[in-house]
Amino acid sequence: MSSRPTYSCIRCAERKVKCDRQKPCSACVKYNVDCVFNPLRPRKEQRRVKNQILVDRLKHYEALLSEQGLDPTSLPHTPDPDPHFQPPTPSSIDLEPTRCINKTQVVHSQGRSKFVDNLWTRVVEEFQDPEDALEDTSDDTSDLEASDDDFGFVINSKPKSSTRSTHPPPERILDLWQIFIENVDPLTKIVHVPTLRPAMQKAASDIGTIPRGFEVLMFAIYGAAVMSLNDNDCKQRLGEPRKILLSRYISATKAALSRAKFMGTISLVVLQALIIHLLSVRDIYEPRAVWSLTGVAVRIAQSMGLDRDGKTLGLPPFEAEMRRRIWWLLKGHDFRTAELCGLAKFRDLDTGPESTKWPTNVNDDQLYPSMPSLPSESNALTDVVFVAMRHELSNFAAGRIARFRQQGKTSTEFNLRALGSTKSEIDEAFKQVEEVLETKYIRYCDPTNPLHLVTMVVARSAMNIVRFITHHPRQWASFEQTPLSERQWIWEISIKLLEQHDMMQSSPQLKQFAWHAAYYLPWHICIHVLDTLRANPLIPEAEKAWQAVRNTYGNNPNMISDTKKPINVAVGNLCLKAYGAREAALQDGNIRPPPTPEFISQLRQQREVAKAKRQARDANSSQSGTPASDGQANARRMSPRPEAGDIYSDDTLATRPSTMSDPPNYTQNGGAPESDPFWFLNGFEDSQVGDLNNVMEMDLDSILAQDHTVEGNSTQAFNWKQWDAWLADSNVMRPSASAQDL
Repeated sequence: MSSRPTYSCIRCAERKVKCDRQKPCSACVKYNVDCVFNPLRPRKEQRRVKNQILVDRLKHYEALLSEQGLDPTSLPHTPDPDPHFQPPTPSSIDLEPTRCINKTQVVHSQGRSKFVDNLWTRVVEEFQDPEDALEDTSDDTSDLEASDDDFGFVINSKPKSSTRSTHPPPERILDLWQIFIENVDPLTKIVHVPTLRPAMQKAASDIGTIPRGFEVLMFAIYGAAVMSLNDNDCKQRLGEPRKILLSRYISATKAALSRAKFMGTISLVVLQALIIHLLSVRDIYEPRAVWSLTGVAVRIAQSMGLDRDGKTLGLPPFEAEMRRRIWWLLKGHDFRTAELCGLAKFRDLDTGPESTKWPTNVNDDQLYPSMPSLPSESNALTDVVFVAMRHELSNFAAGRIARFRQQGKTSTEFNLRALGSTKSEIDEAFKQVEEVLETKYIRYCDPTNPLHLVTMVVARSAMNIVRFITHHPRQWASFEQTPLSERQWIWEISIKLLEQHDMMQSSPQLKQFAWHAAYYLPWHICIHVLDTLRANPLIPEAEKAWQAVRNTYGNNPNMISDTKKPINVAVGNLCLKAYGAREAALQDGNIRPPPTPEFISQLRQQREVAKAKRQARDANSSQSGTPASDGQANARRMSPRPEAGDIYSDDTLATRPSTMSDPPNYTQNGGAPESDPFWFLNGFEDSQVGDLNNVMEMDLDSILAQDHTVEGNSTQAFNWKQWDAWLADSNVMRPSASAQDL
């Protein structure tokens, strides 16, 4: 007769019912299912590993003593412990006043951690071995059990019994790993390459023995590596088109995440994989979907205590440093996705005394798992220079938010212009961080080094963006009353920003980092430049501005092809109006216009095709006597969108009072305000489901087919709030199938 097992079977444990611990147990016999028990953990092997770690530390300390001229063998021996000492029992723990139930604790072991700072701390103490609180069976369950994941819908994962067949050949695995090291790691530093490299090499040689948590990380690395390449590079280096490879590895990553039960994970490796996956899909999924999934990652990180600094939690230095890198990369991504959803960017930026500190500016080769302490932060450039530079900018924002909160306001209301300070005071504060960036990073960067060059470009671009935001055109009370020097300064900064962004996307030297720039397209700068060109077609440096616009469209072809995004349609309309104004001004001055740029021809052709479709549809409706749908009727009666103007106010630019400064009024049947052709893009509340359904049924060809002539627009309003709404709702018309395909 077999010995009675110690733990419940897997089925009873998941159903949270009592198991009689027989083989098979009565519950499994009743339901006629296989009764599977997890094998006991090899505690002796764990103790052997811990002993080896202790020996390694002792050797390290002895080496340090030897370096100081001390002989470890000649040191006095530590006296033997008191043989009468008795360790505290659970009952004695209750009597100690310092062991309060609200104590903060991180239960940590072998890359898994669980953060508790309430009554559950006392529960953890009740385990004979605290590591039992980290019991995770995700690697021990069968494929059938793993496929039964209640949260697979979160990432739209289809159950798969195994992902082994999705792995590329061993040599291809190492190629993808190398691409990740070259293209993605320098800008993220979410993994420690020296530590991970031997594990990747071992996994590539033996796919069948990869733990599920590590397999998720491998697939995430595959997807990120492919994401960082363009189509030509994918075909040349990997032998297949980028679209096919990206779809394959993103799907495999989602399946692996589901198998690893990521929603309840306490594995740092699985969290790293999820964050890398978010970087791979952020340009594919809708911004709101990415932001929501990022929120899941934030909650997982918080449950593991990553929002508290590892040093204060008593974690090893290496672990604490890696947790800092992971946390702030995740939060930086969260800030950007919130911004793209029209939400406050730094709504929960916290740098209090217990919060996670900024990562240390040291090279990767200075870190190792058994290190006794972190090295001193380097004043020279390291391989984390890009990450360190971005944290300087985040630290600047944290300081401004702290001052904002002192005024009794919430961080959700934060913006650089709402601090009760004058522009000169804000400029003075910004000069301090600019000086830090210049003296600590930029002046030492070598432009021949791609990592240094991208750091220089991003740092200077970020500083220019802050300047633009501080002096944003929406603040101009009046175009005519705004000093010419102010307008010219913003104009020059705007052109410089477009050129810097073009450099990040098109420079051969920065080719390996071009993937990073697409997610940070400066929409407000594009809008301001095009509106200025519309209002003043022959402004100085107009040629330079149009070249920057041409490069922006060339680097981002989806701005033309993806008409499901209202921001692309709106910017295209504004671009056509601006170029039409330029052609008219040149003709009035008897100047022959240059050849029409290809992107202008594509935008015009796109709208001509849409107009022809609309006319054909209208003709068919007239002949058949079938009335047009409400959505199509609304689209047809939309007037051309107001564009440029002469007088600026806080949110509206107009030469006379305009209804565009008031929120649009929605009618019962989803009607449109006559002055707003993009009425359906202003954002929807849950109570407007009927209107949203009408919008989703509307053919965007009707919007594209509008007349985009330039006559009669000089007195119409430029509404920055409207543009904000279009950008926030930039994916409301995207069909859900586009995300599911990946």
